[in-house]
Amino acid sequence: MRPLEWLVLLAFLPFVLQPFVPQRPRGGVAAWLPGALPALCSLLQLALEGGRTQMIPLYLLAVSTLFLQGRLRKRRPGRGLRTVFGVLVAGAALLPAWALPVFQLGRPTGAYLVGVTEREVAVRPGRRLMTTVWYPASARSASAPLTREPAQIATGLGQAFGVPAAAPFLQHLRYVKVTASTDAPPAARTFPVLVFSPGLTGLRLQSSETFQDLASHGFVVVALDHTDAAAVTVFPDGEVRPFNLARFGIRPDQTERSTELLLPHWMNDQRAAYDALASWNASDALLGGHLDLGRVASFGHSFGGVTAVEVCRVEPRCRAAANLDGGWARGLPPHGSPKPLLLISAQASAALPQAMQHWRQLMALSSDHPVWLELPNSNHLSFTLTPRLSPLLSPRGYRPEAGQRSVDGALRSFFRASFAGHPETFLTGVKGRQDLRLRHPTP
Repeated sequence: MRPLEWLVLLAFLPFVLQPFVPQRPRGGVAAWLPGALPALCSLLQLALEGGRTQMIPLYLLAVSTLFLQGRLRKRRPGRGLRTVFGVLVAGAALLPAWALPVFQLGRPTGAYLVGVTEREVAVRPGRRLMTTVWYPASARSASAPLTREPAQIATGLGQAFGVPAAAPFLQHLRYVKVTASTDAPPAARTFPVLVFSPGLTGLRLQSSETFQDLASHGFVVVALDHTDAAAVTVFPDGEVRPFNLARFGIRPDQTERSTELLLPHWMNDQRAAYDALASWNASDALLGGHLDLGRVASFGHSFGGVTAVEVCRVEPRCRAAANLDGGWARGLPPHGSPKPLLLISAQASAALPQAMQHWRQLMALSSDHPVWLELPNSNHLSFTLTPRLSPLLSPRGYRPEAGQRSVDGALRSFFRASFAGHPETFLTGVKGRQDLRLRHPTP
């Protein structure tokens, strides 16, 4: 709960505890104050912090105290009634706030300040992408919001997952902040670049904690929304594009083949982002002269991880690829990566025989020191902000902050070793770690 939300909750105490106080005021403003205080504090909280759906039950209870105070003021208030009311208040406040909190991201662990900006990328006529760029900065200003389009994001997520009624319960995303500052001046040098793809229906904001941590350690991260395959994409001109595979020509009866049919489009999207890097480095007012185009790599989550591996296999500009729990595209023949490759799978994915078979083949056929790690106690969404969104969505035994730190540390060590031309040194570093299990090469 946010500070003033706690204030609203505490404001109910005088009303609930009134029967237990020996001397109570008989009239005047003081007699009404215990019933009015929750409503007054609710108005203050709404004005200064802003409301959210999860607080509606508490707001309604705050209004009800005014009515109850008037009814009970002239009679001896029953302790049982007030106790029951207090339990209702606590439940109405704490349960929704716990289930869907206004969460905070872990602070970046690197030496650099972090800036964030947005850029549009043209893939071909009729297809365009939105990207968020995270980069090392030289100055700090106000923290940026997690998203500038919270209403559209909430609606898009609800529709993409077939639960439109859930959208109001995601409106609190507007209050989530990142550590990075919008359009902060970049640090005065060039930095290696990592291009990121989320999974199917995923969003470029889904791994913001990882992005800003990588940026604080000296990487530029370009995170994509794959338009029409993301839950929703909002463009600067106001166009809103929700999830719609029909725009790729994929019919409802072809959903099982969606990854096979989408892979060429997603590879083109990533390669278009690679093309944009050169343009940005040459003429972008903010990013120009700060991108090291000789050190570029790809990574992604789920189907975005599959895309990253495939892009790096055929794209000369890609130096290395990291795949976060991405299985395989249907119809794609088994083959490996000729470049440094990191796979981090979820522990829950070990129960998926087909995925495990594909990953074993990928490791066996890759030639430049491939490494396969497993994140303990995790599931597929543990690599995203989902465990932060609600503890109900986190597997038992998984600690989001510690798990995220493990993944982020492995990613930056892997890319550093790969860009230095010595990917084998990454393996030496991870062999002694206890927070990630080594699956390949065999310990």
